[in-house]
Amino acid sequence: MAKSFNARMRDRFRSITTNGDKLNLYIHETAMMISTHAKEHGDCSLANEFVLSLPASMRREMLILWFSTFTPIVTKNDPKWTAKMHKEGTKLFVPFDLSAGNETPFYKLAEDNKEKAPTSIDDLEKWLKSLPAKVEKDIEKGRVDQSAVSYAQAIALALAAIKIDRPAPANSNDDKGVAAA
Repeated sequence: MAKSFNARMRDRFRSITTNGDKLNLYIHETAMMISTHAKEHGDCSLANEFVLSLPASMRREMLILWFSTFTPIVTKNDPKWTAKMHKEGTKLFVPFDLSAGNETPFYKLAEDNKEKAPTSIDDLEKWLKSLPAKVEKDIEKGRVDQSAVSYAQAIALALAAIKIDRPAPANSNDDKGVAAA
């Protein structure tokens, strides 16, 4: 008898988890190799290329955070960036701590730094509506340069005047959202 759809999907979920765990370990081992090489030879030239080799959905930002937490290596999610290391004695310098880095792989950092949910349209509207009051408050508290107060007031008025009608969702099935054929 053929497996049900749900059973087939659960098999896939287990496979994704198993393969994802293996890939996470492989990525962590690679990060450790690059960091060890950088510590021994002062060469971190492959670190940024490594970050960018992860698929976009693979928490590149957590790998960048891992490097900045356990090494002086600076990477960015930018193909134009060249990896470098902060110099000892500078404000952003972090010494190599490969034993702690080995104990805390990038994917563990990801568990502690959950991805932010997309901003809802309601939250976006609330934010936009709050801006004029924030500008006025900054003016009242003296946080706006005196020479720019009238300009800041004009900005607050312009922000308050913004009115945007929310369109019906394109994928709506109600009468208001159905597009004419």
